[in-house]
Amino acid sequence: MPRQRKTKQRDAIEAVFESNHRPLSPNEVHDLARREVENLGIATVYRALNDMVEEKLLRSVELPGLAPRYEKAGLKHHHHFHCNACDKVFDLDGCLLKNDLKLPEGFNVTGHDITLSGTCPRCGEETPA
Repeated sequence: MPRQRKTKQRDAIEAVFESNHRPLSPNEVHDLARREVENLGIATVYRALNDMVEEKLLRSVELPGLAPRYEKAGLKHHHHFHCNACDKVFDLDGCLLKNDLKLPEGFNVTGHDITLSGTCPRCGEETPA
């Protein structure tokens, strides 16, 4: 699919993913892109996200119990961390299953998703001990 028409709204949305290296919710994209395009509507963000997924520039990140997030497509295999306090999702390098997974004979893994949860450093500092 060819890239959609170049607009300042689309440019602002693309710039959000270039400067934020973690999965983002549509509302996060909207809030961040509005710094560049003040009158950006949430419907425009949803359309752009859908178009960018179709164009294979972004991929949808589905986490149990959470609304979809979006991240740049083509990233190497990784897992995610969800902060229960601020609701942000972060990328984790590496794979927890790489070395210790023992499958029963005949089983063939074709993919997996792991999401860890807790608090991010910022929210952990705000939590009283």
